[in-house]
Amino acid sequence: MNNQTLLISFLFLLAGIYIFRRLWLGALGAVIILLISKIFFLADCDSVYFELANAFVIWIELILLIFGAYLFYYTLSCNNHFISFTENISTISSRISVVIILCFFMGSFMEGIAGFGIPALLIAPLMLTVGFKPFTSVLLPLTTNTIAVLFGALGTPLKIGLGINSPNEVVIITLLLNALPTLFMPFILAYLLSKTEQLKIFWKKEWKLLLGAGVCFYVSFSLTGIFSIEFPSVVAGVLGVFLFGLLFIPTKEKISGQIWRTTFSPYLFLITLLLAWKFISQDIQFSFWSNIKTISLYQPGLIFINTSVFLVLFFNSRKFTSQLFSLVKATSFKIRIPAITILLLICFTQLIADSLSENIGAITATLNKSWQLVLYPLIGIAGSFFTGRATMSNLLFAESLSAMPLAQKTLFTALLHSGSAFGNAISLQNIVMVKSVTSEKIPETKFIKYNLSVIIFYTILITLSALVYRQCMVD
Repeated sequence: MNNQTLLISFLFLLAGIYIFRRLWLGALGAVIILLISKIFFLADCDSVYFELANAFVIWIELILLIFGAYLFYYTLSCNNHFISFTENISTISSRISVVIILCFFMGSFMEGIAGFGIPALLIAPLMLTVGFKPFTSVLLPLTTNTIAVLFGALGTPLKIGLGINSPNEVVIITLLLNALPTLFMPFILAYLLSKTEQLKIFWKKEWKLLLGAGVCFYVSFSLTGIFSIEFPSVVAGVLGVFLFGLLFIPTKEKISGQIWRTTFSPYLFLITLLLAWKFISQDIQFSFWSNIKTISLYQPGLIFINTSVFLVLFFNSRKFTSQLFSLVKATSFKIRIPAITILLLICFTQLIADSLSENIGAITATLNKSWQLVLYPLIGIAGSFFTGRATMSNLLFAESLSAMPLAQKTLFTALLHSGSAFGNAISLQNIVMVKSVTSEKIPETKFIKYNLSVIIFYTILITLSALVYRQCMVD
């Protein structure tokens, strides 16, 4: 595929975002351009078949997850499950503390268990319930769904994306590079909150709380990452929120242990099922055809659905059938547009993957090492922006690092991986998924505008950290 076709397809996608304000329309135009080029001009029908088939398999996995997550939340919400929790957390006088608890710590916990954009998808409705504006409720969970993605759902971005199955030098360097972004995250949240909610922040008063939140998270996150790639996000979420509440929430405003247990017992049940089913089924794969992506029996979406069915039975056994049908109908209606959009985006990424990787390899070969330090995080960000997943971004671009010397490859892999995690904040798929929790029509560009500035700031921080690290290694 020539570069002109790639450029035209990207322009169609961007036109859908910025001009027509319909992401699905831009994705549809981009896919049509790519199909015309491959089928009629390149006569490359076989590759098109496999690429679209792979896209459909990936979409099935994602749509199961999205449907299951929505159904799970709606089941709890329709049965007034969150009332006690939201009433109690609303009594915390500091709105910054509420955001940190929900987005930073709980978001990390959910990322460590489920991943795949689910954390922001589940946190956003809680933000709405607590009283934040729809834009704030979607933006801030997306903003925080970055650091925790470095380890993701039980280490998936490292295991599948980079083939790293245990802590190694890449993991250690990744933790070092992301120290500053992690410590700055609460400050970024406070700044965004001030802009979206028109809330005045008294920085001289709040800086200790904000820095303390970052330290509580990073200490738990980094110490766990030294010994495991599966549980840093989970431990940072659980231990971090415990330390933060103990040190920074006034005694009279602390949420009781009973409220925490009651509210999150369904999540603990879900986690237990996820871990048990993962242990049983993670090695069972199905292949529909040769050269088409295999599909694992371990599908978190199925566990979400099964847990939801159990909860409906638990909450309302007398009207089990009618309530379950109503919830399934409401969920299906809610995700119809996001489902179509995500399918088109996945088709787009599958159709351009090979050509894009070749172009990236050619570009990086012409740059010196200093410019590569800047470029590789941007590559990772772009990968997640279009694919919607850090794992897929790593898979797309890790091959371009294969020819590098080992010491250099280790640093650049950490930079690529960090960029892939950051890119989740502006991922088109994630924005479409999370935005659907609110009935307000907020353009995707508005979320991208806010979070792009955050990502640029993060990229500067990790690039400077990489320069310092490389200089220390040389010295």
